[in-house]
Amino acid sequence: MQSIYIANPDTVRDLSSDLLDPEGQLKIVPSSLYSETTIQERAIFGMRHAFYGFLTIELVHFVKEFIHGRSALEIGSGHGGLARALGIRATDNRMQENEAIRRYYDALNQPVIKYGANVERLDAIQAVAKYRPSVVVASWVTHRYDPRRHKAGGNQDGVTEEDIINGCDAYLFIGNQRIHAGKSIWSLPHEIITPPWLYSRASNGSPDFISIWSKR
Repeated sequence: MQSIYIANPDTVRDLSSDLLDPEGQLKIVPSSLYSETTIQERAIFGMRHAFYGFLTIELVHFVKEFIHGRSALEIGSGHGGLARALGIRATDNRMQENEAIRRYYDALNQPVIKYGANVERLDAIQAVAKYRPSVVVASWVTHRYDPRRHKAGGNQDGVTEEDIINGCDAYLFIGNQRIHAGKSIWSLPHEIITPPWLYSRASNGSPDFISIWSKR
C-alpha cells in the first residue's frame, strides 16, 4: 500500500478525462501523454480509480513482441486492460471482492479494484496449472508473505512467484523498484530494464521496471 501525502488532493489536476474511456476503463495512450503529467497527478489518479500500473502504447507493443505468438496469460490482472490489449487470458483471485478486504479499503478511504469482465477468478498457481502457458505476465502483483522474511512484506494471499517461474518458460513482471524490492525471486537470474515509457502511480522517486525470468 502506498501513502500519498498531499495537502489538498482537490487542487491536483484530474487526469480522468484524458485517461478513462466512457466505460471507466483505462485507455491505452502514448507515453508522451504521461510525460506531460506530474507524479502527484498520476498518484492521485491511480489512487482514486484503483489503478497501479498505467497502459501505454509502447508497453503493450513491448510485451506483445516479447510473447511473440507463444501461449500466454496474465496473473493478478485486476481491471484486465493489459491482457485485453495483448489478446491473452486474464486471471486474478479477485480478492478485493471479499467483504473483509472491501471493509479494509473503505477504512482507508480508498476504492477497491473494479475487475474486468474478461478476468477469470483463478489464483496464479491455479491459472498456470490450468492453462500451461509459455509466458506469464504480471503487473504490480504482490508476493506471498513469508513470516521467515517478515521485513520483506507481502500478502498472505499473494503469489509464490518461484512456483510461477518453475511452471512456465518466461515470467515477465512490471513493477516499481522500491515497492517491489522485497520479492524473494530477485535472487534468481533475471533481466531488468527501466524504459522511459513506463508509468505508474508510484510516488517514491524510484524507477518503474520490467523484469524477466526466463529459462532460455
